[in-house]
Amino acid sequence: MWSDEVASVSISVQHGHALWSAVASDGGSMAAYYLLLHTLFLAGMGQSPVPVRLASVVAFVATVPFLYGLVRRCWGTQVAFVATAIVVTNRMVITKAQEARGYALGLLLVVAAAWLLTIAVERFSTPRLLAWAVVSALACYSLLLSPLFAAAQFLSLGTLRHRGGLVRAAVMAAVVAALAVVPLGLMALHRGTAQIDWIAPLSTGAVKGFLYGLVVPWFPTWLRWLMLVVIMVGVVRAVLGAAHSEAGSLARWQRVLWLSWAGFPLAGLLAISSQVSLLQSDYLIASVPAFAVLASLGITAIAEWAASGAVELIEKVRARRSSSKRRVPFPGSVLVAVVAGLVVVNPLVRSWGRYGAVIENGPGTTRLVVSLARPSDAIIFDQPAQRMIFNYYLLADFDKAGRFPLLPVPVWPADAWGSQLPYAADHRLPRPAAIAALDGRFTRIWVVDGGWAPLKRYLAQSRGMLTTLHQDYPFAGEADLKGVKVLLFSTAGPLPPGMHAWAGGA
Repeated sequence: MWSDEVASVSISVQHGHALWSAVASDGGSMAAYYLLLHTLFLAGMGQSPVPVRLASVVAFVATVPFLYGLVRRCWGTQVAFVATAIVVTNRMVITKAQEARGYALGLLLVVAAAWLLTIAVERFSTPRLLAWAVVSALACYSLLLSPLFAAAQFLSLGTLRHRGGLVRAAVMAAVVAALAVVPLGLMALHRGTAQIDWIAPLSTGAVKGFLYGLVVPWFPTWLRWLMLVVIMVGVVRAVLGAAHSEAGSLARWQRVLWLSWAGFPLAGLLAISSQVSLLQSDYLIASVPAFAVLASLGITAIAEWAASGAVELIEKVRARRSSSKRRVPFPGSVLVAVVAGLVVVNPLVRSWGRYGAVIENGPGTTRLVVSLARPSDAIIFDQPAQRMIFNYYLLADFDKAGRFPLLPVPVWPADAWGSQLPYAADHRLPRPAAIAALDGRFTRIWVVDGGWAPLKRYLAQSRGMLTTLHQDYPFAGEADLKGVKVLLFSTAGPLPPGMHAWAGGA
């Protein structure tokens, strides 16, 4: 379990006012997921990693039939099969399907909303449009940027023939969705941007990394370019298909829907990031199906062109040799299978060992400190997120015995041990003056350093804190635990077993 997953548990185990306060302090963008997890906890589900992550697994599995059915309605079986294969082998999607976070649930709700909208348009129904509004609102409470997907789907309706009943029902659905997300907007305004101030600001490199993480995670360079080419071909095919379709027709709307789904949220995110950076690929995870469909369109289009040319060439050669009219069997399907196999199997195999990789060794950190610390020691967590992980495994491993071990005094954050505090992002670090104010109260100070926010200002703060500690505690050691460093500063040696001399922040 890493920090964000532990945050999910820390919020969802609260009750009453504490639960609502914790949900609001998180900004509300995963409120639906937290309430689902809270309900599962009340039903007796345990807090260990497997049951906690099960909700995301189920949401991921449920997404598959909705996605396949939706794409098949719009583009046919072949495109649906390839697009679904691209989505379910996408590294980011599989990783988020194994996390105790709301991303997989949000992806399911966005896809289900598009499916509801499609059947509502095909066979006009006001209840189905209202169902789309409700599901879209739930998606907004599960995934941060879901309002952009709801807006893209709604705006695409403008390309349909204006029928009185459809217009009234669409406006009614939009009003329902807008009213439903008013509390979310209020919670977001109350929370502000402190929770996302660790994200790298808008730049060419940040945008490039964001797009790679979204569309081509863990692809080798040659395959990355191939994927981008087939996506662009798919965009051209969808645009031409929309232009050649009858104005106001269902066929035109379907093409505009997928183009809007891919383009509008991406453009919106880049516009927002010019003021407040949100360049995190997982925030736009619900764009993956749209890009997968465009890639599938590109693959099938290229396969059709290549197969048509190959058949024509072969038939010309055969016409010279004999009068036989035999054709090459299914050349287009074979080429589709080959290209689709490259963009599905290759990245899947290359990144198999990285799927669901956990970046923070919470159990190891907790056991190390508990086994070596003394009651008179102090402990500093470089971020409250590390404190939450420590609390989670402290409760999981030690509460079974009915008592907690003797623990060091928490200095930052300084809350008492033994409870799962509701998550609140706080990216500050103790200032050197606060460290100096300890004034020799402790002979040893532990520092749990997650190092998960490598922005210059955080690194500078961390170096300043550690340098100040080292001035008063000259004996410093460290232990590396998979993405987390445990440091020990003491007034006298020797270092405990398993720790080596601190490298001074190098």
